[in-house]
Amino acid sequence: MKQILIILIILILAINSMNGCITSDDRYVKINILGETKAPNGVYDPAIEYDSNGVGWMAYSAVDAPEYVHTHLARSIDNGKTWTYQMRINEAINDTITLENGSSLQGVWRHEVPTLVHDANDQNREWKLFWHRYFTIAPFETEQRLFQYGWIAYRHAPDPLGPWSEEIALFGSGSFPLDPFKTNIDLSGIHEDLSKFVVYSEPGSIVVDDKIYLSINGHYIDNNENIGKTILIRSSDHGNSWEYVNTLLEPEDVIEYNGVFFTGSSIVEEKNRFFLFACPENPYKQFSHFGTCIFEFEDITNGTLRTDETGHTILHKYLPPGKKSGGQSDYDEQNTYGGIIMPQHNYSALPEFFQIYNTMEKII
Repeated sequence: MKQILIILIILILAINSMNGCITSDDRYVKINILGETKAPNGVYDPAIEYDSNGVGWMAYSAVDAPEYVHTHLARSIDNGKTWTYQMRINEAINDTITLENGSSLQGVWRHEVPTLVHDANDQNREWKLFWHRYFTIAPFETEQRLFQYGWIAYRHAPDPLGPWSEEIALFGSGSFPLDPFKTNIDLSGIHEDLSKFVVYSEPGSIVVDDKIYLSINGHYIDNNENIGKTILIRSSDHGNSWEYVNTLLEPEDVIEYNGVFFTGSSIVEEKNRFFLFACPENPYKQFSHFGTCIFEFEDITNGTLRTDETGHTILHKYLPPGKKSGGQSDYDEQNTYGGIIMPQHNYSALPEFFQIYNTMEKII
């Protein structure tokens, strides 16, 4: 899960950068979203999807630190060479919630880590957006993210420019979210493999044979450690009901990539082959995101990745971050100019700390 850093920490890191403690690698090309004027601290969490006319659409997080993270939409008509701001889909707002004990709490509803998918055969709901909505309180550091008041949210529209439906609180986890909030589905209750998870985030999406597949990061605490796994779920009725498919990545799969768990998953297709993007993360490190690991599906219908004769998941390709931290990437075959796009933390570009880059890389 992404860490929205407070200004003080960013300034400290910037000073370290000026002292030569942080270096940059400009192997990738920054995406400047034309007309984007409402994200003073930058953009992150890109999710791209092209329509049948070859027009690219990118949903992303627009950051106004330390409080606000909105969901914005951009468009490309030149295969990712240029992107232009179109609209705000989700707006972070100030709110006061009433707790179970009757007391009240002031804070902000944030909208993070969107994934955009084109479900062509769902009339008037062809475009779908899934994201993590949660409540956070001052001073808006990582510890103040109240995931017990949060869920995987969902909206649909006939066109990327809308009109978008009202938000649907789709997936909760066990007893979360706490009252008075409710979700349509307790995701942790649909299969025993999911029963421990108390937080879901970082959805990735694709439609295959008229079925929606979502990869999601699930988390629970065990012996004071954050245990994270990447799971796969599927809907055969355009998002109305969901079933568990398989667990794609376990904590032991990330050890060789210096992470504690994988985050920022995406499901992508190239040349009729399907791939899982996942970013190794160690939240206990100063620079916590370690690029993009790409794994190929052996069979997406049963949620299996390619493995060697010992059962070890085979790494198809690895993209290192060009900066010190980044990697929650996404891709579309029609994004032929920019290729795979990777969000990164740019410590030398304050206040525009959050940025998205063209890697110019394909998968195969």
